[in-house]
Amino acid sequence: MNKVILTKEQAKAMEELKSEHLTGEVVKTHLNDRWSLGLESLNDLTVDEFAQAYYSEDGYEVEPEFKKGDYVMVKWKNREKEEFYRVISIDPWGSIQIETLDGVPNASGHENTRLATPSEIAKEKERRFWKKHGRDVWELKNGDVLVCDDYPRTVNKVVDFEEKTVIFSDKDWEYYENVIEEYEVVCFAENRLDREGGE
Repeated sequence: MNKVILTKEQAKAMEELKSEHLTGEVVKTHLNDRWSLGLESLNDLTVDEFAQAYYSEDGYEVEPEFKKGDYVMVKWKNREKEEFYRVISIDPWGSIQIETLDGVPNASGHENTRLATPSEIAKEKERRFWKKHGRDVWELKNGDVLVCDDYPRTVNKVVDFEEKTVIFSDKDWEYYENVIEEYEVVCFAENRLDREGGE
């Protein structure tokens, strides 16, 4: 027989109900009435699911909050900021195994881990893309090729960012902030095949 899968909230409510040592009336209550007073999450269970979870010693398991591949933010003790990771597995006892920079998995608990927001995920993916190419985020160099609206342009010179402009090989220029919003990198200068030795 398969175990009933309960949410964390349902499991907490189920254990609270079990601790009161009620027996015969609980299924009748579940069938005829609605749970209240902090037990409302149990109302989503069918009678069969409720009975199995309540009466069986090992009748349910808690739905994992995280799954393999999720991006999470972890707040480690003695660190000011949360850090970004990817879940590589969930241990049977519920510990979250996360990737680390050195490739050795590390364990994190549920109490200091949360799912990353879509904007946090996008920001981290962008950071990782640039880091993979040996650059800070939107660090442009002479010879980089960018594209905007299918119009390729080669960066001729990156002017001091205090001026906040980028000059292209056709002597046109664009504000740095606009380049970030409207352009994509097609090729980094050091990866160009049309230039020998990156010159």
